[in-house]
Amino acid sequence: MLLKFAVKDFMEDRELKNISSYTLDRYTRTLNEFHEFCVKDEIVNAEQVTNNTIKKYLLYCQNEKGNNPTTKNSKLRVLKSFFNYLVESNYIDEKLNPSKKVNYAREDIKIEVFNDYHIKQMLSYYRKIKDQSKSFYSIRDYTLILFLLSTGCRLGEVSNLKWNDVDLVNQVATVFGKKREMSSIPLVDKIIKELMEFKLYCEKHFKGQVCEC
Repeated sequence: MLLKFAVKDFMEDRELKNISSYTLDRYTRTLNEFHEFCVKDEIVNAEQVTNNTIKKYLLYCQNEKGNNPTTKNSKLRVLKSFFNYLVESNYIDEKLNPSKKVNYAREDIKIEVFNDYHIKQMLSYYRKIKDQSKSFYSIRDYTLILFLLSTGCRLGEVSNLKWNDVDLVNQVATVFGKKREMSSIPLVDKIIKELMEFKLYCEKHFKGQVCEC
């Protein structure tokens, strides 16, 4: 099957599946670029594409287009979807799927963290709301930020925390970690004060009911 007809057929199938316009655009740009690369390499049929063709294309994207590993992996996902579709549609044999043995590149994942300025802005924002409206959400979120900063706990650990897990007298919190292991986290005076204020507010807000927030 001619590669350009295979691309057209695949795109029509994606449109029928009602995928987002953003994804359609990504598919179109990647497959058009891949098709042009193949034509220059004198490859016009889908059956002619090999895993070496895809590897050469990805190297072209890296060296000529300046694509980083994340962008190359995004393009490879498109090609894998495309050739998997051709297999499912019986246009090519599963054994001839050229994308099957092409692996994704390792990505350098950089997690941006908040600096002191950002943290002060957030705390200042919630502090102003606390002073003005005493809303439950502002006090909760203000206390949550301070708790995360002072303990180093993960968000998942804190979201599962109950008042029974917090010992305000001995200043320690019991959390379940990543491996479902129980550990004790010491609490500094500042966060103890904030937790006591939050607990008192919860008791008044929920009219004496036990608060699990």
